[in-house]
Amino acid sequence: MKHKRINIAIDGPSGVGKTVMATMLAQKLNYKFLSSGSFYRIIAYNALIQNINLDDEQAINDAWDFHDIDIHDDGSFIFKGKDVSKEIRADEVSQAASKIAKYGSIREKINKFIQSYGAAKKGIIVDGRDATYRILPQAEVKFFLWASSEERALRRIKQNNELGIPSGSYEEVLQSIKERDYNDMNRKIDPLKVSEGSIEIDTSGMSIEENFEALYKYVKEKLE
Repeated sequence: MKHKRINIAIDGPSGVGKTVMATMLAQKLNYKFLSSGSFYRIIAYNALIQNINLDDEQAINDAWDFHDIDIHDDGSFIFKGKDVSKEIRADEVSQAASKIAKYGSIREKINKFIQSYGAAKKGIIVDGRDATYRILPQAEVKFFLWASSEERALRRIKQNNELGIPSGSYEEVLQSIKERDYNDMNRKIDPLKVSEGSIEIDTSGMSIEENFEALYKYVKEKLE
């Protein structure tokens, strides 16, 4: 197992636990975790603080470059020298990220970076809405995680509380998640879907540990 390294892709809707699972797998396997969703959040955050019109695809894409982004080993995100790990989790940023994710030029820019990274060095884990069929279609293990919108709303509130991020009422968070699901599933470019070859796992009612073990079982089988 020490010598063989693979790439892993994880898809699923907002709040299903993709980032937590990818982080745990990366720590267990000593792999590099690249969250595609975090790239969109950073770009959206940058557009918001610069007051760029979210309908202006060109202006949003011109306002950033990968040289601006640094991912530390502890999973924190540095943008133009500032740790923005908490800021990019805000609901306003999440909604803006969902909106700009429909832009082909932005998606292409992010995907090319991740693909080149994974090709150069095996052992990366990518999560997103299209990680299994667009970002890393050749990944040796591909997952699609799911959970009810109600359970994901509760998880999002718990996560925000732990991070010290205001999240609004349960009803507001639930509505936000439902809206994002609709946007992600119905966008014309790379919508959220279960791709061919993906292992579907319904995480509803699962603890974090149970969820992790369900994924790790398949990864371990592939490595062995």
